[in-house]
Amino acid sequence: MYQHPYSADSSWFSSFNNSESQLSTFASSSVRFLEAQNRKLAADLDALRSKWGKDTHNIRNMYEGELAAEISLLKRRIAQLEDEVKRIKQENQRLLSELQRARTDLDQETLNRIDYQNQVQTLLEEIDFLRRVHDNEIKELQTLASRDTTPENREFFKNELSSAIRDIREEYDQSMEHGYAKEEVKRLRTQLSDLRGKLADLESRNSLLEKQIQELNYQLEDDQRSYESALNDRDAQIRKMREECQALMVELQMLLDTKQTLDAEIAIYRKMLEGEENRAGLKQLVEQVVKTHAITQETDMETMRVVKGETASRQSFQRSAKGNVSIHSIGEWKLKRRIDGKREIVYTLPKDFVLRAGKSVKIFARNQGVSSPPEQLVYEGEDTFGSGNSVQTILFNKEGEERATHIQRQSNA
Repeated sequence: MYQHPYSADSSWFSSFNNSESQLSTFASSSVRFLEAQNRKLAADLDALRSKWGKDTHNIRNMYEGELAAEISLLKRRIAQLEDEVKRIKQENQRLLSELQRARTDLDQETLNRIDYQNQVQTLLEEIDFLRRVHDNEIKELQTLASRDTTPENREFFKNELSSAIRDIREEYDQSMEHGYAKEEVKRLRTQLSDLRGKLADLESRNSLLEKQIQELNYQLEDDQRSYESALNDRDAQIRKMREECQALMVELQMLLDTKQTLDAEIAIYRKMLEGEENRAGLKQLVEQVVKTHAITQETDMETMRVVKGETASRQSFQRSAKGNVSIHSIGEWKLKRRIDGKREIVYTLPKDFVLRAGKSVKIFARNQGVSSPPEQLVYEGEDTFGSGNSVQTILFNKEGEERATHIQRQSNA
């Protein structure tokens, strides 16, 4: 039971003086401890910021430089291979055209050769027949000439013989021309043999070029797979770096929250030390209710606060969250606050509301604050969010799934 400090009871004054001395000693030691802890946290925070920024920048520059060089090399290699494939395809097309022309020429020459051979055979048979006929005619004329010795007959046979000789010479000339045709056939045969040899060479070269094209296509596919693998590795490294950066941001925010809490407690103990010299100031400080907040990641952290009546109480906080850390719209999510297992307050967040990374939002009851989205919101349905020995605050998404929980328990020392 709290009693007025100016009561006539001397025992109360003695007890109050002892409590004041103990409170002053405790406050002094607590301030020194908290200031040392605050300096350590500030140094850790500066070191973390320096290391995070420098290492991230160096790693990003190193990977970006190596990946850019590798990608540029692969692009040049692919361009060279594509040009080589294009050139080989053009050369292959040209050789195929030459091969087709050679085959056409070969077919035509084969037909010509067969025709010439038939003509030569026909002419040879005709020459042999004419030679036998002429030989018989000469023999008959010679027989007639030997039996008829008159000058008229001799002149007649002489003229006939001259005419026959001219005919033979003409036939002989024709046969000579046929001989030239035979030589031409021989020359065409030789040319045909040469064309067949060239055709075999062209087919061999075409086969070699097709094999080279196939190998280049395989190499191009390997280079493309290597290029895609390098891109996938780069994307995986970037995702990993982003996750590490996000984790560091969360850790940094936790350190900042802890530092703010320690700064608030240091300010409270400084006021207590200042009120030690002024009894009235100490009285006002004792009557003031000071709220402190402690945020923990895996274990609970206990903090002390001063309450009316010089009695100390102990609060424990427990916070948990589910799901990945990301920027996500939490519009129309429900915030339920249960007090001592009886009263329940439900607040629905505005539509399309987004809470950015590293940011926080304050939700006031009616007439307890000013609405300034997205940092400050006002719930018009309640005058207060209430307090009690066991307070549980739960965040639910649109589907009714629990996404975060904050539990506050209070017990008297």
